[in-house]
Order: sequence, then C-alpha cells, then structure tokens
Amino acid sequence: MRRLLVSFVLVAALLAPLPAFAGQPSVGVVTNFGPNLAAICPMPEGIAVDPAGNLYASSFAFKPIANVCVENRSGQIVDVIPVPAGKAGVASLLGELFEPSQGLFVVDFADGAPTNGRLLRINVKTHGVTVVATGFQAPNAIAQDRHRNLYVSDSFLGAIFKVAPDGSSNKIWIQDPRLMPQPGDSPPFGANGLAFDRNQGFLYVATTSDSKIYRIPVEKDGSAGPLQLFASGAAIDAAQHTTEALHGADGIMFDVRGNLYVCANSAQHPAPGPPGEIQVLSPDAQLIARYDGVGQNDLDFPASLVFHGRALYIANLALDTAGANSKLSILRVPYPGLPLRP
Repeated sequence: MRRLLVSFVLVAALLAPLPAFAGQPSVGVVTNFGPNLAAICPMPEGIAVDPAGNLYASSFAFKPIANVCVENRSGQIVDVIPVPAGKAGVASLLGELFEPSQGLFVVDFADGAPTNGRLLRINVKTHGVTVVATGFQAPNAIAQDRHRNLYVSDSFLGAIFKVAPDGSSNKIWIQDPRLMPQPGDSPPFGANGLAFDRNQGFLYVATTSDSKIYRIPVEKDGSAGPLQLFASGAAIDAAQHTTEALHGADGIMFDVRGNLYVCANSAQHPAPGPPGEIQVLSPDAQLIARYDGVGQNDLDFPASLVFHGRALYIANLALDTAGANSKLSILRVPYPGLPLRP
C-alpha cells in the first residue's frame, strides 16, 4: 500500500501545474538565459549540468585554447575553464556530460582530421584536464550507461565508440554507412546526438545531415544490435503534413514520459530569423511539439540540450550569425527530463 501511495503521489506531482519561478518562463516559452557568450565562449555547442544546477557551455572555438563557461542557476558566469589544444594545435569543444563522481566529460573535435579528436575529463574545481581517449576524427556527443562506460559519436566515421570510464578501453561499438554523412550533404555530419532510453535497452542516435533518428539495441553482453530507424524527418512531414521535421537533428534527450526532445538545428521559421527549433517526438515517433523563441529570444542553431528537472537548457551554436548570437536558452517543459545516470 505504501508503494502504491508513493507511486500515486509521484504521478500527481508530474501532472500538477508548474509553480511560478521568478524571472523564468512559463511552460512552452523559450527565453534567453544568461549573458551573450560571444566574447568568452563563442559558438557554445555542448551543454551539461551538475547536481547543483550549474551549467557548463563548451566553445566550438578552433583556437589554441577553448573555454568552458560555467553559469549558475541565476544565469551568472561564475567560472571560465580553459582547455588547451592537443596535437592539432586548436581546440574545438562539442558534447559534454557531467558525472558527479568523475567530473565533466567533453569531446574535442580539434580540426576534424583523422585521430586528432579527444575525449577529455575536467576537474571543474581545479581546472585540471585529463585526456581519457584519443583517435577520433569528429567526436561529437557523449552518453553513459549504468556501468559508466562512455559512448562517443563520430560524425565523420559514422561510428559510435565505447570507452571504459578510465579510458583503458576504446573501441568502435558500432559503425554503419547510415551513420555517415553522404556526399553533398550539408551540414556534412552523420552520427551526432546520443541518448539512452529509460531501461537502457536502446541507445538512440541522431544523424544530422539526413534528419533521422536511429536506435541501437544493447545486447545482453553489451554489444550493439542491428541499427533500426526510429524516425525520419521526411516521413514525418509526409505523414503529418508538417515541414522540416527533424531538420538538422543534433542533440537529443528523453523526458520521464519517453518523449524525445530534438535540437532541429536547421529547421526554418515561418517568419524571418535564425534557423532552429526544439522538436519533440512521442514514444511512437510522432511529432507532438515544436518550440522556438521570438525576437531576441529566438533560437539560433540549437545544438545541444540538457534537463534540470522541468527546465530544459539549450546551447545555441549561432552558426547563422557567425557566433554573434552565442548564448544559452531555457525552455520550461511539462515533464522532467530522464536522469542521465541510472
């Protein structure tokens, strides 16, 4: 009876209206969060959150040092973490993941040349940077399973690597032509955003250049099963009479109801403005919601997203404005995000 009562209370809490948060938007409204980051962390692509609600935005900088900007829950920059380049001579930071006992993981795309990409771990207190794994060409996003293995998508190789928590093992978990960019594709990025479902039975992956979401069964021995198509932007447009569904599918995250939030970084607006929307797929791959800001709160090439409760934070890569509109955004959503760490 006690377990049933607790379950009832949990469901009621999830369905209850959101309380008002001072200075923060209502459900479904996208607004800017924090200052413009162009001068310090230009073109923020990756985003992560720690248990205290501090946000970490990584700069796709192509500079000898790329910064990670740290913003508190009030949107104030409280720290800047410099990340020196590796052998490529430039650092260009993409996907991030915060793991409380280990620190902040971030991938360095570097210059996109074979073997120059890196997976790094940052001690956010000391700013110490440790190289966990190397050998990637275009590392992009990070996910973690219940055994703390890390999964890194490589957008040029059409592969997902599986990396041991300490970096002692780094191998291709799956590689498939469908995860590679095709000739003439723009942007030329294949495998991108990664997210496990609630039971970690599947790892989902977004392919940016063809606007699709695939899923990969996780076999009992931890190996990858056959790649399965979950959603196609073109098929959704045809079936639901929409336009530009999943266009430029980039970062992805699940909520607790199994809905998949997708950064459609190239979806154009009905009105003039930079491209990009947050689009939501139901568990059966139906497009059920689309979100964007208005005016100065407009999304600008949203690349990654992370939940903190019912707050969804978004990194705007700002490609359309050449980085001038580098910023974070916040969107309040109906249900909390699925925890990244089971």
